[in-house]
Amino acid sequence: MKKTKIILLILITFSIAFSFTPTVTPQVGTYTFHGAAGNEKILKVNTVNNASLEDLFGPSWVNVIELFGSGAANVGARKKSLVTGVNFSDSWNTGFFGVYDVCTYNTSNWDWTTGAFNATPDSIGDIVTSFYDPTNLTTYINALYSFWWATAYNISMHTAGMYLAQLPTPVSQYLGALVWEPKWGNVGSTVVHNADAGDFALFGIFQYLEDCTEIWSYDATYGAWIGYKIQDNETNTIYEFSIELPTGAEIPGFELPVLLGASMAMTVVLIFVIMKKRK
Repeated sequence: MKKTKIILLILITFSIAFSFTPTVTPQVGTYTFHGAAGNEKILKVNTVNNASLEDLFGPSWVNVIELFGSGAANVGARKKSLVTGVNFSDSWNTGFFGVYDVCTYNTSNWDWTTGAFNATPDSIGDIVTSFYDPTNLTTYINALYSFWWATAYNISMHTAGMYLAQLPTPVSQYLGALVWEPKWGNVGSTVVHNADAGDFALFGIFQYLEDCTEIWSYDATYGAWIGYKIQDNETNTIYEFSIELPTGAEIPGFELPVLLGASMAMTVVLIFVIMKKRK
């Protein structure tokens, strides 16, 4: 269990980080990644229904939500990430599991806070890796979990969340080409998980005590992960965070950044993007 938690926390940490802009640069294959150094993103917690979250996850519900990072269970908490570099033509040699074309984002990150962000980031040099080919991502996840757990798991936020922090465009096409675990799938530019009461997540780290729906949202134009929410069995939103934008601002025309947070890479939850006009 300790080994599983460590692996989970590592995956979770990197499953929330980076940024995007309408900049077009040389790409590999069918899909196009976006982003540039200087992109900044802020996620903000909008909804926390304590009673409903306890019904869903039990008395330790805060620990579940804080897989996204300490402080993620507080209404009004904000988290920021800054892209410091992007490599659109990277290659990742995973050893036994193959060599893949990837896009990598170097980021600095600020932890969740209900106050002002510190002048310096809480972590620097965090790398986010994104696969160009969704078929390769499925193949890699199958091989990885076959090696570690003797089971060829397919795609979910629990198994592959760290590689779904930033997506290329077209987003819906990319998500639709992945091979999903049962109860997981995409609806357009969102990832949807319909959990049933009694299901376990993150290899037994926590359990859903009621039916619920989890939704990860991406910006269709730039591929940025821009929000996460949980709906209870009556479709009430009981937890949500989303990108914070200036008053009246919309994603088109702004730099869309990504964020990296200490969070749960494989499963749940996640974070992303405040737009910032270029100067």
